[in-house]
Amino acid sequence: MPIQSLLLDAAEAHFARRGVLETRLSDIRQDVGASVGAVYHHFPNKAELYAQVWLRALTDYQDQFWTALSECADARTGIEGAVVHHLAWVSTHRDRAAILSAPCPPAVDQRVHDKNAAFFRQVTHWWRVHEHYGTVRRLGIDVLYALWLGPAQEYSRHWLAGSMTTEPAAVAPELARAAWMSLRTQE
Repeated sequence: MPIQSLLLDAAEAHFARRGVLETRLSDIRQDVGASVGAVYHHFPNKAELYAQVWLRALTDYQDQFWTALSECADARTGIEGAVVHHLAWVSTHRDRAAILSAPCPPAVDQRVHDKNAAFFRQVTHWWRVHEHYGTVRRLGIDVLYALWLGPAQEYSRHWLAGSMTTEPAAVAPELARAAWMSLRTQE
């Protein structure tokens, strides 16, 4: 495995468990067995290393979310499936989820802006198709996002912090159903 990938993996584990401020580059370097020069060859500073770890986590989450959503032909399956997928991803990728939900994300730069813009464009298009057919409510992306994934994200944050002990998969069906009930058009 390339040294850059090893450094990203080690940094991900440290940032997730100790936070950005408590993580030292020397700890990451020692875990990988890399020289100081090798670290600085790939990452000019800790902030850039953290930004790349964070962007990698975001990319993984968004790519998997979109894959799961795009395979759903109907709105209910997509809405509920996205909630279930979110909670499964958090359980499976605990370090990445901890990084994305940490209180201090990296400064938003063009990479994050472009990634988010493309992701929300895809999801919004998927939503608008179902909205057009009258299956789901007409909502702005802000409210839509909060109703759809807000409860699952809040549960995830508490679970990652250890204040909720029930596995996310166990609460997924109820949160998925609640998302559908709040987003569907009333019949």
